[in-house]
Amino acid sequence: MTVDEHAARGEARRLEAENPLWIVIFGVYSGEFVCFPRVGLDGGSIVAAKDPGSLPRRMRRVEHSVLTTPVTPSGRMSSPASPPSR
Repeated sequence: MTVDEHAARGEARRLEAENPLWIVIFGVYSGEFVCFPRVGLDGGSIVAAKDPGSLPRRMRRVEHSVLTTPVTPSGRMSSPASPPSR
């Protein structure tokens, strides 16, 4: 592992710690930081970039566009409340 790879992996760990709904890895061959949501989201919710500084904003955008149902502490999406019976 080169010094740059070591630093990039440290940056991935920092990003993951600051964004607990995401798993963040550094791709050695691609040179990109790749972020996978920890909650079950539809396709298209993986975020990747060479610049780690651009990722939190993009993660929030995915979260806000997809997570209309609250996430429980276990990381699973809770089912929406049933409408009251009449």
